[in-house]
Amino acid sequence: MIYLDYNSTHPPLEFLRSNLESYYSNWANPSGISFFSQKNFAVIEQSRRLLRELLQQYYHVETSRFSFVFASTGTEAVHQMVATFFDPQKPYAIVSPYEHDSFYGACEILGLKTLLLPAYPTGRIEPKDVFQVLEEHKIPREKISFVGCIAVSNETGVIQPIKELAEVCHQLSLPLISDTIQIGGKRPWDFSFLGGFTINGHKIGGGLGASVVATLRTPKTLFKGGLQENEYRAGTENFFAIKNLVDAFSWQMQNQEAYRKNEAFQKQIEDFLIKECNAIIVGKDSLRIPTTTYAIFPELSIENMDFLFLSLDQEGIVVSTGSSCKSRTRQPSTTLLRMGFSEELALQALRFSTGIFTTQEEIDVFIEKFKKIYKLVL
Repeated sequence: MIYLDYNSTHPPLEFLRSNLESYYSNWANPSGISFFSQKNFAVIEQSRRLLRELLQQYYHVETSRFSFVFASTGTEAVHQMVATFFDPQKPYAIVSPYEHDSFYGACEILGLKTLLLPAYPTGRIEPKDVFQVLEEHKIPREKISFVGCIAVSNETGVIQPIKELAEVCHQLSLPLISDTIQIGGKRPWDFSFLGGFTINGHKIGGGLGASVVATLRTPKTLFKGGLQENEYRAGTENFFAIKNLVDAFSWQMQNQEAYRKNEAFQKQIEDFLIKECNAIIVGKDSLRIPTTTYAIFPELSIENMDFLFLSLDQEGIVVSTGSSCKSRTRQPSTTLLRMGFSEELALQALRFSTGIFTTQEEIDVFIEKFKKIYKLVL
């Protein structure tokens, strides 16, 4: 298998699987009061302490000011973050047009009215547009619960100007929260100016089952039933997954050199797609992470796109059509539509995302096979 779908999920780190074998000898519920339960509860608290150290060291987060809640998925973490910053007396939120569906979904469930920042063909927001949105809608700043902007687009890989946006939010005394799942735990960054952010274990090699939400405010409880996570999240803790998340985070930070090759891989993939397939690289002229290429194939019909995807799949090449939450249905990417692409072009896109384990040999084989398949389906 040639795996080019890291944005969807990161391959599990092998050392975590072997390390956790010892933990399966004690399966006691970490919420219990027995010695064995408390031993597993200690794993959670040790992981929380290590997480604080990592965030302080690599993300410049003043961790003493933040609350950390371990959740089950990235979607749950985003929902809890949004709920934490929602004020019923402030029924509006200013939100970027490039969010993951979970962010918009959280706003909808809470009854928040989202005011979208303008979208541009670059796939990048303009921080000054916050003022424009307030003026256009004639809504006073005091009615805004928060400003929300994804740090890195899970589809296009475009890096948003979060720091500049934070400066605008500071001028308006508005909190800025961010879905940082595509960058958090993968490489050093600056989260010091955020009021809330999220990290997802399966995006960094920790396997499925644990995410974390960090907030400057007291976290809102999404559901009740037990006293876990300081009463912020009811439910027996998945201490295996929690430990995996934090250990994967630590491992990623210690192996940053291995990411240097991805910039060359991105260039190689995009040069080939442009030259051989006349592909449009989404956000090509914007600052992007070097692990993501979102390409539109205007020469292919929508039916031929199906053949292309299925043929790649049969050859053991794993890619995606965009956000994994929409990949099972034939829906055009909302991000692409908002960037100005037609519905037809938005259905003619594939995302290629590399990662820490991607090799030059895999890229070479991918290009060779893709070239043959593309000529067949054209």
